[in-house]
Amino acid sequence: LGGQDIRYITKSGLPALETVTASAALLAEHASLPSQGKALWLGCGHGAAAAALARRFPTAHLTMLDDNYIAIRMAMRTLVANGVENACVLEQVSALPQAQAAFDVVIIDLPKGRRMAQRWLAEAWHALRPGGQLFLAGANDLGIQSLVKDASQLFGVGGVLDYRKGNRVVKWIKGQALACQWIHAPGVAPGTWHRLEVETPAGSLALLSLPGVFSYNKLDEGTALLLDSIQFTPGERLLDLGCGCGIIGVSAARMGAAHVDLVDSSLLAVACAQANLASHHLAQARALASDGLSAVQDQRYDRILSNPPFHAGKGVDYQMAQAFIQQSWQALEPGGTLALVANRFIRYENILEKFFSHISVLAETGKFKVLAGRK
Repeated sequence: LGGQDIRYITKSGLPALETVTASAALLAEHASLPSQGKALWLGCGHGAAAAALARRFPTAHLTMLDDNYIAIRMAMRTLVANGVENACVLEQVSALPQAQAAFDVVIIDLPKGRRMAQRWLAEAWHALRPGGQLFLAGANDLGIQSLVKDASQLFGVGGVLDYRKGNRVVKWIKGQALACQWIHAPGVAPGTWHRLEVETPAGSLALLSLPGVFSYNKLDEGTALLLDSIQFTPGERLLDLGCGCGIIGVSAARMGAAHVDLVDSSLLAVACAQANLASHHLAQARALASDGLSAVQDQRYDRILSNPPFHAGKGVDYQMAQAFIQQSWQALEPGGTLALVANRFIRYENILEKFFSHISVLAETGKFKVLAGRK
């Protein structure tokens, strides 16, 4: 990367697990940091490209963020593995407001979802000092061309530095603010939320959410089916695994659960879930960032509910699914149940049967099914 040999640490749960993406490689090669300057990298992943850049500019200081809790843990290890001392990784969803106009350079490796990318562009605008530089890279199939247009509405015309394998890297200089409407959108503007209201068995729920969280602007069909198929029992201990903005966990707590843990690898999701628990005054529930069940490995539950995060379209990470299901079995009390929703074509039954002796289908539609295993 950038003419250097870089060792990086990685594991299941990362979008770019075994590779350094072409966009990250472009940033490692073309981004530049001023001597004694401060830079912010949004979307650092496992940290390989950021480590390479920090080593190229040893007198600058690089702050790294990512929405993925697993990426953050891996990036910390990657910095150590490469002897990088002029960079740090923050376990938080934003560098603001402490970093208002504090950075000379902001680097963005394009995330999935235009609204999420706009949120990072808005953060870059507020984090950069006047005259600061923005470097943005991403793939055509992730929407880089649309984001270049969005960035140009905010920063003015940028300069393309390079193209590679359907990716491009573009540079802007922060000047005077331009008339730009999307930067004020709820959930995009720093410090704001997207608000939604959903109907659940616990009644109508007013919720706060953010771009980048799964189904951030609506109750998705799979989660709705899971909720409709469950009879909540007052007094039970429950885990919402892969909680998103917390719809399942909030519903369970409102319907009388004695204790509810909500976990997700997305820091944005955890921030939303924490805000929703607070707004509904649910003191018996908590939301935690977690790699699988790592944050609650000492807890035991009567019920675990999940709309799993390890499938997208027809691509399924069955290795990750098996880890989640095995960890869930270990976390359940005898007689406890795991219920999860899946696309109909996904064969989680084969994994459930390895650990649970009683498997059932609680509900199904033309698209989804809810499977349950009892310990």
